[in-house]
Amino acid sequence: MKKYLMFIVALFAMTTLSIETASAQKKKKQEDVIVMAQFKGGQEALIDYLLQNTRYPREAMELEQTGEVMVEFMVERNGMITNARVIKSVAPSLDIEALRVVTNMPNWEPGTKNGLKMRSQLTIPINFKMIREHGKYVDAENMDDGIQKKSKRKRKLKRKGML
Repeated sequence: MKKYLMFIVALFAMTTLSIETASAQKKKKQEDVIVMAQFKGGQEALIDYLLQNTRYPREAMELEQTGEVMVEFMVERNGMITNARVIKSVAPSLDIEALRVVTNMPNWEPGTKNGLKMRSQLTIPINFKMIREHGKYVDAENMDDGIQKKSKRKRKLKRKGML
């Protein structure tokens, strides 16, 4: 009977120890700190980069093609952009331009996990919009065929949410 009782106590102790170990591992996993990769300067700097570097392809303007191209890419441990690909297409010329802009981006701040740099997969939308000005369509982001203007009209369109 004593041996049986000792066996039960030993079994209980091992079960409790394994439960505590599993609990400690769960807590350890919950303490992981993950910071996603980000464009140097933050979200606003990324938007500025896209506005300054995206050019509406002439072919797409002539065909009045608009839409949102979704581009997926990897940010490597050193911040470089790799494996860029279109995951939501609008038109071939717009897709090519979106890929060009993304692949030419400067290095990002890489993501980290518990302070160690890691690869990150991100997806960003590149919006192509046009507005009618003087009877013809022009690139809404970079008015007048790619020359960015700070005009009252552009500020007004931004306030209305059209840019």
